[in-house]
Amino acid sequence: MSLTSKEAFSKLPQKLHNFFIKYPPRPFAEYSSKPSTIQDPKMNPFLANKNVETGRWHGSKYSLRRSADLFKMAYKFGIQDLLPPLPQKKFYEEKYNDKNWMRGVLNQKKHKWERNLPEKIKQKEAAISEMDEIIMATRPKYRKQVQKREETKKNWW
Repeated sequence: MSLTSKEAFSKLPQKLHNFFIKYPPRPFAEYSSKPSTIQDPKMNPFLANKNVETGRWHGSKYSLRRSADLFKMAYKFGIQDLLPPLPQKKFYEEKYNDKNWMRGVLNQKKHKWERNLPEKIKQKEAAISEMDEIIMATRPKYRKQVQKREETKKNWW
């Protein structure tokens, strides 16, 4: 059983019902996506609009919180596309799919010693592998000790 448009409109929540009475849905009325003047027939109720005579800006008719509530109610009924363009455009899945993650969340800074640790380990390994050569360069007598150690290793096996 299909509903007529009037029956479907009457089943909307009271807030959405009142909103669409004041501001007809998109097919019947066009709304600007940028701030405009208060005399403009395409004035968007979710955006601030300028009074040309006084030069002052009028705040939006619906705050960000109220516009978000309207959007969420309309989303439940699948009619969010009928609302005027919203200043904050991301809700639900698209808010998280297109999220710009902070650099610290993706790659944490760590402490200085943690950042320098891999380089320090490489330097230690290189120093350990070249230890005998470094000591021989500074202490010539050490060469004899190294030769004795090598001879005992050969004789041991």
